Amino acid sequence: MRAALLPLLAILLVSCGGGAPAQDGKGHQPADQQPARAVKITTATSALRDLEQTQRVLGRILDPRSVTVAAEVPGRVARVTVEIGRRVKKGELLARLDATDLVAARSSAEADLARARAEAAAQARLTRRYRKLARERFVSTTMLDQAEARLIALRKAVEAAKARLTQARHNLARAEITAPVAGTVQRRWVAAGDYIGVGKPMFRLVTDGALTVALPIPETRGAAVRVGTPARLHLPGDDQVVAARVDELTPAVGAASNAFQARVRIAHPPEGWRPGGSVIAELVLAVHRRAVVVPEGCVVLRPAGEVVYLVRDGRVAERKVVTGVRRAGEVEITKGLAPGVTLAAVGAPFLTDGAQIRIVNSTQR
Repeated sequence: MRAALLPLLAILLVSCGGGAPAQDGKGHQPADQQPARAVKITTATSALRDLEQTQRVLGRILDPRSVTVAAEVPGRVARVTVEIGRRVKKGELLARLDATDLVAARSSAEADLARARAEAAAQARLTRRYRKLARERFVSTTMLDQAEARLIALRKAVEAAKARLTQARHNLARAEITAPVAGTVQRRWVAAGDYIGVGKPMFRLVTDGALTVALPIPETRGAAVRVGTPARLHLPGDDQVVAARVDELTPAVGAASNAFQARVRIAHPPEGWRPGGSVIAELVLAVHRRAVVVPEGCVVLRPAGEVVYLVRDGRVAERKVVTGVRRAGEVEITKGLAPGVTLAAVGAPFLTDGAQIRIVNSTQR
């Protein structure tokens, strides 16, 4: 049996190994024997461009526009000079308190100072006389020491009387309630005849113009943000951008958010900006001059790292690159690529080194 099967096996081997390529039952060639198909791609060209490195944060408009004017001395309101809605200048009189007691306190302080000065002057003359007599041994050194000690005490009393007079004068000046800033009277809590204590609110003023925006800066970006850093701000859902710069930075990281806080002053805010509202801010941390940039679709992540595919004579060559800033659909290439190089864009993730390509739409960037 073995001898009979050997010639038949030889005939079968010869028929499979030679002649036309093997086909399936429908006459099609197997997939592993078909020529490689070209991958359809679009292309882009690397270019030189100034590229901004930015940090996007969500800030909040503070309320520096509201100023509450309170009483600094107790007293009865003698007169109110402004009404709600009145625009006032800085230093303009808002109200006046009854200053009868304050005038009396100033007069008493002036009298105390005059008496202390007179006593100190008399003691100074006596002390000079004691010094002369002590040199001639007509008075004891004990008497001289007592005179000099009293002179020192009286001079200190003069200084204390001066301080009390200064305080009395300041209190009398505070009987006139004036506007600390220019603005508009938003609210009034007092009327003529009311008695008020120290710290009681009397008026609320809304200042004109400027707003301040507080921006939380991540701790990792704290070193890159400085006073003067450019910022572009706009309200959520509003395309109107306000250009400004950072005016102030907190010196420490906040315990609650692990972030620094930058403050930006907006001198002339657009219509619709309200204290307490949210603001989207884009801080320009740095500008990379003449950076090599490519569209994001050109950069593909492979196990070995990020690569791009250079287009050459209907095929591609894989090249490893180092990327930097990503912004507005573009990627900075810091190493591995020169400007003016044609690259695979759409379809790049489906390529391998040396793959055959067919360009269907070239996009120059």
